[in-house]
Amino acid sequence: MKVAILVDNYLTQLSSIRLRLLGEWGFAAYVYDYKILYDTGLTGTVLLNNMRALGISPDEPDYLVLSHRHIDHTGGVKALLSARSRPLTVIAHENLFAKAYAKDEGGEVEIGVDFTPEYLRSKGAELILIKEPYKVAEGVWASGEIPRRWGPSHTGAVSDLVPDDMALYIKRPEGLVAITGCGHSGVENIVEYGLQVTGADRLYAIIGGLHFMGLSEERVKEAALYLKGKSPRLVVGAHCTGVSGMAALQSFMPGVAKPSGAGTVIEI
Repeated sequence: MKVAILVDNYLTQLSSIRLRLLGEWGFAAYVYDYKILYDTGLTGTVLLNNMRALGISPDEPDYLVLSHRHIDHTGGVKALLSARSRPLTVIAHENLFAKAYAKDEGGEVEIGVDFTPEYLRSKGAELILIKEPYKVAEGVWASGEIPRRWGPSHTGAVSDLVPDDMALYIKRPEGLVAITGCGHSGVENIVEYGLQVTGADRLYAIIGGLHFMGLSEERVKEAALYLKGKSPRLVVGAHCTGVSGMAALQSFMPGVAKPSGAGTVIEI
């Protein structure tokens, strides 16, 4: 199985110059084997640029799964749909169009989606809104709403608990592969629910934003040790995992925790 990181806060590939890769605050990943695009980043400019650089046509994905309603994960939807010539199935939590706010250095800012259901329909998109796990393909599920019963949420500066935070779960012979946009549900909840939904008996890989930014050093250590205890073969912290969070993962799981970065292609 092959996964490409299309949007990330960071550029870590030496090929970034040759391929003219771009980075921005946000996240998007593409699962080649199932033609699933997971999130779209902040602007669409970076998404489309990096898709082109990696040879992925805007028409290639069959599905778009949105991890949650925040603009740094949904901001590229309009650009993507405008660049396509065929319909797309969009899968998201039923809370997709609820207002969303965060506080940054300048105060409160709205960070919800910048499109409507009518806009999606006008572009030929089929919108599927869910709350429970949804089977996208054989062995692949959009998590739906993730229960918070195994550990704390990672909500950072946002104004709610982000009930719409959804992971993409893939059951492989080697175990569970979990892809997460921001990890607002908390890493323990994302992994344990993934094992429950898929029936996998172990965690093989977790990829994406874990929202370690803004957490205490003690909480980051607790989350990293939890992951270490699950004995994964691969941990790729992206986006809101943060530089110090990625460093913590690598220190607790050397050789297992790997850097992310726009343009990274992961073979599983």
